[in-house]
Amino acid sequence: MKVFHVLADALAAHGVDTVFGLMGNANLLYLPAFAEGGGRFVPVVHEAGAVAMADGYARMSGGVGVASVTHGPAFTNTLTALVEGVRSRSRILLITGDPPPVPTHFHQFDIATVATAAGAGYERVYGPSSVVADLNRAMQRIVAERRPVVLNLPIALTQAEAGEQTPVALPVAPASLAAPEAGALDVALGLLGSARRPLVLAGHGAALAEARDALIQLADRTGAALATTVLGKELFAGHPRDIGIFGSLAHDAAGAVIAEADCVAAFGAGLNMWTALNGDLFRGKKVVHVDADPTQIGSYTPADAPVAGDARRTAEAMNTLLEQAGVTAANPTWSQRVAGRLAGYVPEDDVEDRSGPDTVDIRTAMIRLDRVLPAERLVVSDIGRFDVGVWPYLKVADPLHFTVMGGFGSIGLGLAGAIGAAMAGTGRPVIAAIGDGGFMMHLSEFTTAVRQRLPLVVVVLNDGAYGAEHYKLRHHGYDPAYSAFAWPDLAGLATAMDARALTVRKAEELDAVGDLLPDLDGPLLVDVRLDPDVNLVRY
Repeated sequence: MKVFHVLADALAAHGVDTVFGLMGNANLLYLPAFAEGGGRFVPVVHEAGAVAMADGYARMSGGVGVASVTHGPAFTNTLTALVEGVRSRSRILLITGDPPPVPTHFHQFDIATVATAAGAGYERVYGPSSVVADLNRAMQRIVAERRPVVLNLPIALTQAEAGEQTPVALPVAPASLAAPEAGALDVALGLLGSARRPLVLAGHGAALAEARDALIQLADRTGAALATTVLGKELFAGHPRDIGIFGSLAHDAAGAVIAEADCVAAFGAGLNMWTALNGDLFRGKKVVHVDADPTQIGSYTPADAPVAGDARRTAEAMNTLLEQAGVTAANPTWSQRVAGRLAGYVPEDDVEDRSGPDTVDIRTAMIRLDRVLPAERLVVSDIGRFDVGVWPYLKVADPLHFTVMGGFGSIGLGLAGAIGAAMAGTGRPVIAAIGDGGFMMHLSEFTTAVRQRLPLVVVVLNDGAYGAEHYKLRHHGYDPAYSAFAWPDLAGLATAMDARALTVRKAEELDAVGDLLPDLDGPLLVDVRLDPDVNLVRY
């Protein structure tokens, strides 16, 4: 067998069923070989889309997402999406390759240096007989290091006779950390146990660790309020002391609880500038910070009691120690006050609708959409000013059903990320939330969703401008028109691409999404018209 056949077979043996890619000389042979062997090759429009789709696929499937591009500029085109995957700790294999070994070849490029600069791992196929061993190593690193790895298969090797190969070895996931260090645990429990108004905060890491029950038990023992970061949202939904999102998007009742809390115990949460509101929300409070990755502790917010440990195991260890100490229901006054403040409270009722004659308040739109969509759904969000409506009000049944393509702060990757999520085969409808600028930046990739006939709902929050810049220009005394765009009619564009489309200027017009969703045989674009002058959040 030749090298390209061996690679195709080895990918399949590793459980890879889908490869997102853009074809060129470097991958011209192994991609059709993979497809003819029963795999699914998804041709994309731009290389960044391939990596972002692999990213969305990985986040929602729990497996490794695979992207394939040719050499030179094809690889450099992936960089923004690759850094997004690195920052979001996504499991991505990006296969590329050196061009022919001719010094003057115009695609010559130092793949290893740039992959490393992006924060990704780098591996290469060293010879025809090491294809499987080199792929095994790359896959193992992806799983163990929780980051993308770039695999360089030089084009000069692809048609060589492969010879005998090492057997495929499936990657082994790293074991969870052992019980947290006793001294660190004692300090953390000392702070939490002496608090009079504690709060337990869970992030994405707590959701991944399946820590919900252990954290609720810890909160019940200590009388703590419960909260999450954006990426942990809805983890504690239904609990009487769940205040929802902690940070700049907290609702009024949550804000009051956060202000009163004297100790925050954070599990698997980054405590970044938005969660911490630039540090303001933790000022005057003791902070316990538990994370499986010690390098994340204190990155944004100083911790009084740092604990290196898995969120669930650490919470379980704390519960055991509290049980041994006879602590079953501390701080009843605080616990009852929090529950009382939240009883009957509906955050949506606090929204002062600022819809106009032909525009919709983004919050009102998301509240309406939340009601018409099925509860079991995946939500993939881009980033932008519209997040003030999407993140708090478009809910999910499980925090792992929600993700944000915003680890690197680049707009536009959410569309491709949602396409990848829709290819992950979860059986749940996928909702993409993206601004008009981000959508137009990667408009061509919408055709990939059309070609794949994906029942994907793409909600474009369209204020005809780069919304944050619109606000900032006005704040600095400049004409905000510099940030405005007279886009073509988005529904017309979608229809021309053979998709279905709606233009929404009234909240009730979103009800049509719920009617159309069960019978979708391709993407539905929902162009929600917003007023750029309705500013709902400061930047």
